[in-house]
Amino acid sequence: MDIYELHKKINIVLDEEVRSYSANGRIRGGLGSMNVTLQSVPNNGWTNEGQIPQLLFDKSDPTIISSPNATTLIRFYSSLDPDGKGNFRTYLLTHLRKDSPYASIGYLIFFVLYRIGETVDALKQARRGLSGDTVHGYSNVLGVFSMIISREYLETDSKTYEDINLVLQGDSEYKFWLEQKINLALLKHLERDLEDVNPEVNTDRDKVIELWGKKFSSVEVPQMIKEIEDDFRDGDFSDTKFAACIGRIRVLLVEISKRIALSVAKSLSDNAITENSEDHHFFQYLKDKKVINDHEWNILRSIYGLSSDQGSHNSVSNREYARLIKNITYEIVLLFLSRHEI
Repeated sequence: MDIYELHKKINIVLDEEVRSYSANGRIRGGLGSMNVTLQSVPNNGWTNEGQIPQLLFDKSDPTIISSPNATTLIRFYSSLDPDGKGNFRTYLLTHLRKDSPYASIGYLIFFVLYRIGETVDALKQARRGLSGDTVHGYSNVLGVFSMIISREYLETDSKTYEDINLVLQGDSEYKFWLEQKINLALLKHLERDLEDVNPEVNTDRDKVIELWGKKFSSVEVPQMIKEIEDDFRDGDFSDTKFAACIGRIRVLLVEISKRIALSVAKSLSDNAITENSEDHHFFQYLKDKKVINDHEWNILRSIYGLSSDQGSHNSVSNREYARLIKNITYEIVLLFLSRHEI
C-alpha cells in the first residue's frame, strides 16, 4: 500500500478519536471511545481501614479493555504486509509528541501499539515526545497503561516489565501507581510460576537426571527435562506450546524406556528389539522380561496415550494437563531407572 494512502486511512480513525475525546474527555473522566477511564483500580480505590489497597483485578483478562477505533486500527494493521506494518508502527510512534494534532489522544495510539507488541518503544516515545505537554497527552498514556496492567497483568512478561521500569526511572509525572502495579504484576508472575512447583516431584526429577547420568551418561534426557521445565517457566500454554511440551514428555518416556529395554536386550544377547523398533515394542519387551509388572505396563501405556493426546480436555487448562503428565512421567521413569542395573 502506498504510504500516503496508509497514513490517510490511519488519520481517518485518529480524527474520529479526536472527536470522541472532545465529547468524552478527561474533564468528564472519560477517554474518548475507550470503555475505561483513568480510575484504574478495583472498587474505585475504596478500602476498609487497615486493609491493603487492591491495585490489580482478581483475574488477568485481556478481553476487558476495548475501543472500536482501536479495533479498527488493529484490524487494519493485521491486513498489511510486513513493510506496511513497519510503516504503520512508525507513523503511530511519530504522533506521540507534543506538536502532533493527535497529542491529546496519545492514549489510543499507545493502546494500539501495546496491542501489536510495541509497548516499550511506545512508552519510550511517549515519555520523550509527550512529557510536559499541555493537553494531558502523556498523563493519559500513563493512565491507560496503568489500567492495562490492572486488567491484563499476566499478558506482559517479566522481562518487559523490567524494561518498562527502566523507561520510567526518574520520571516525575504522576503515574497512577504504575510502579506499584508492576511490582505486583511481577509477584503474580512469580506466584503463577510456583504453582507448578512440587518439591517432592522436583526431588524425583533430579534423581532421574542423576541416575540417568550414572547408568547411561548421554545428554539427551537431561536436555529434554530442561526443555520441559523451561516450558513451564515461560508463562501460559498456547495450543502450540502445549503440543510441543507434551510431545517432549512423550519422547522422554519413550527414550528412557527404550534405553533400558535395549540395555536389557544387550545383556541377554537378544535381537528381539533394535533402535528402530516401534515404541510399543519397547514397552512390551520390558514387560516380557519382567523389568516391569502388568500394572506398571498398563500405567506406562496410559501415560504414553495421555502424552499423545492433543484433543479436547476442557476440564483443565493446557498448563494443568501438561503438568499432570509431566509429574507422573517423572515418577514412573524414576521407578524404572531405580530398578534397572547396568
